[in-house]
Amino acid sequence: MTDVKHGQVHAAMAPPGRDFRHEDYIEAAWRRCRDEYGLNPEAPPAAVHVGGAALCHIREEHALFERLGRVEMHRLLGQIGQQTGTSATPSRYVLMLTDAEGTVLDVFTDSANAARAQAANMVPGFLWDEPHAGVNGPGTSLHDRRSRVVHRDEHFFTCNNNMTCSAVPVWGANGRLLGAIDATCLDCDDSRAAQVPTIALVSMSARIIEQLHFTNSFRDCMIMRFHERPELVGLPYDSLLAVDGDGLIRAVDNSVPAMLGASGHETLVGRSVAEVFDISLDRLMEHAETQPFAIWPIAHGDDRHGFASVWPAKRARARLAAGATASRRALGVVEPRTARKLPAMTRPRRDTPPSLAALAGADPAMAHNVWRAERVMNRDINILLLGETGTGKDTFARAIHNASGRSGAPFVAMSCAAIPEQLIESELFGYEAGAFTGARPGGARGKAVAAHGGTLFLDEIGDMPLAIQARLLRLLEEREIVPLGSTTPINVDIRVISATHRDLEAMVARGAFRMDLYYRLNGVALTMPGLRGRADRQQLIETICAEESEDGAVTIAPAAMAAMTAYDWPGNIRELRNTLRTALAFADSGRIEVHHLPHVIAERLDAAAAAPPPAAPSPDPERARIVAALDEHHWRIGTTAASLGMSRNTLYRKLHRFGLMNEPK
Repeated sequence: MTDVKHGQVHAAMAPPGRDFRHEDYIEAAWRRCRDEYGLNPEAPPAAVHVGGAALCHIREEHALFERLGRVEMHRLLGQIGQQTGTSATPSRYVLMLTDAEGTVLDVFTDSANAARAQAANMVPGFLWDEPHAGVNGPGTSLHDRRSRVVHRDEHFFTCNNNMTCSAVPVWGANGRLLGAIDATCLDCDDSRAAQVPTIALVSMSARIIEQLHFTNSFRDCMIMRFHERPELVGLPYDSLLAVDGDGLIRAVDNSVPAMLGASGHETLVGRSVAEVFDISLDRLMEHAETQPFAIWPIAHGDDRHGFASVWPAKRARARLAAGATASRRALGVVEPRTARKLPAMTRPRRDTPPSLAALAGADPAMAHNVWRAERVMNRDINILLLGETGTGKDTFARAIHNASGRSGAPFVAMSCAAIPEQLIESELFGYEAGAFTGARPGGARGKAVAAHGGTLFLDEIGDMPLAIQARLLRLLEEREIVPLGSTTPINVDIRVISATHRDLEAMVARGAFRMDLYYRLNGVALTMPGLRGRADRQQLIETICAEESEDGAVTIAPAAMAAMTAYDWPGNIRELRNTLRTALAFADSGRIEVHHLPHVIAERLDAAAAAPPPAAPSPDPERARIVAALDEHHWRIGTTAASLGMSRNTLYRKLHRFGLMNEPK
């Protein structure tokens, strides 16, 4: 075996001319690359790139993490060169955001450096884990679960010897590793010691992302923040717990176990907050209601004392909308929850609107809609929601608003089909006093002005009269309206989301809808799938049943569930909610049976039983097995490969062979 001395990689391990002193973790990483992965420092393997549908699924799975990371890394890129105190300039830095398996999600650099980053495979979809990229910042950081600096020739592959990487893992709630954030300086001519300011900045950005991700993942909970020093409560140094309305700890961030002397998050989650701290649930609620953000003493056990505050999510959003400081904005609640479904024992609050991620559930089409909505919701791009009646277009529009930077401003909805044609213009644009017979003495400001600073949702836009469409187009293009009876324009700042179940392209073709307005509204079109086509239909039924039941304890008999999953649901989610609401009224035993359902749904159970079994469709059983495993594990390559009993490289080869790596979206 090759001799490795303490603090030095022996010349037999390194290529000629690369006998140098290292940190212990660099030595360990070199051993892994040589002995476990069989890599050659002078001959790196062909780079593996995940593209097409595979990359799309990975990004959908990490949508919140990627969005928060993008905002923070833009800020970091602007600071890192000036604040490191080195000779580096921002244009020499490339920032990468990866998932927990080393797949690059996003890359940030100056335009002058983009070509060099691409040549170095610093591009979304490339793998930077150790088995593929050798010893490197993000790969070694993810393996060790620690912040790591890999300086110049400490990289395993000689082609990376001009780089210095500073990488930090990013943690989600309850010990979940989200990924890593890395700052790589190309052509770095500074010493290893000079990287201390850089790794400090990257570590701070990682912590900010962690806290943002935590607060956004549990918007239906109180966020309890604590630290042993009062001046650090409310800053990135404190620890966070999510506490639900029953006083139970739903989640802890990665710093909590060490702060409380616990062995891990599993010893805290599910316990009453009163068991962990010297505070009753009533007292905690009082703080949340009457003294939000106030800092007060708190104790855990006999020898651990500190200070805490409560961060109520709804008030935090209002606080930010009113103009919080930059540090509070970095830590505030500005994004939706990421949990795909609520824990089984926790009943959703009726007064908490669902987040985008909650609406996506486990359906790929809805997850793709969420991913696309998150990409454009803070840009000057109008969103058009398409889909059948009852698919939840209005709920989805409100979730987009709540997740966007306009969440603190009004969300104003108007149904173009529910208002008489002669009143739509005055309802939308407002009017002056005496503008027409029956007008209010003081006039009315209209929906467009009421939505100033926020979102205007125009439901059933296909029913808007042609005569009004020209005025709406002017509103979209010039951002101003002129109320009826007035000659003075009013400037408005609104984001428009529209929705319809009609075929607008066909309406344009026959002259029933203005072509210019259609293209102005259709910045991005999202099609809401019908309930009968959703992959998560059973989970959706269970979720809505829990929302509609008064105590959250009602169950659904297997036969009743089979009947509901076999039904076509022409009225979609709206019909499902009404059906469950009625069934719950008859389910005295706390269990919905088949006879509690409408006859048209119950009879589907008999029809399904009588139908012949479907023919096996897959011509290639191995491809079908791999696709099923990918879907089950949300296209996470490492866990999928493990479940299939093969290596990651073998799985990548099969993905290429079956055309799954670059499958169109």
